[in-house]
Amino acid sequence: MQYQESFPGEQALVQRLKEGYREDFDELFNQYAEPVMNYLRFRLTDEQDAEDVLQEVFIKLWRYRHAIEIHTSFKNYLYTLVQNCINDHLRVLKRKRHISIAELPDSQEEQMQPDDHFRYRQLNQSWREAIQRLPVQMGRIYSMKNEEALSVKEIASELDLSEQTVKNQLHNAAQRIVKILQQVQLFFWALLPLFDMN
Repeated sequence: MQYQESFPGEQALVQRLKEGYREDFDELFNQYAEPVMNYLRFRLTDEQDAEDVLQEVFIKLWRYRHAIEIHTSFKNYLYTLVQNCINDHLRVLKRKRHISIAELPDSQEEQMQPDDHFRYRQLNQSWREAIQRLPVQMGRIYSMKNEEALSVKEIASELDLSEQTVKNQLHNAAQRIVKILQQVQLFFWALLPLFDMN
């Protein structure tokens, strides 16, 4: 599948990142840090949580740069990385604070300014509708991972599936959700300015 760039020269930057060039990592950080941070604010409960996950996303991007494999676009790859970091963070919060993952969106909504409510509600609604459009088992696995913050091992055990099957279903679900959200122009809401090359 052909590599799809979000901005001119992105593919070359990613390749040099894989080769260990720090200045190209810095350039990708400058392009994506702000929109990723805005997305994290929608998904998490407070500013500090969003900042912590943002830092973890780019630490992992640099640490595992040699293993980067992009099949469609760096944006899709980054989306998956962000989702994984969010899941890890929510799992830690759930264990430490004994909070319900289902309550997190309401807590986030209470902290928002009035002008942000519409965008948050639309993003959250579209994300949930995208999950509902997945095949039944795939949607259940995705919800268990992203809403209940269960590990792959825990999901596999509960559904009597192999861990590899769960991983495959999560990968396919993420790809489908990305496509659905792109269709409604809500994928990484804050990434939209990146498409304005003027």
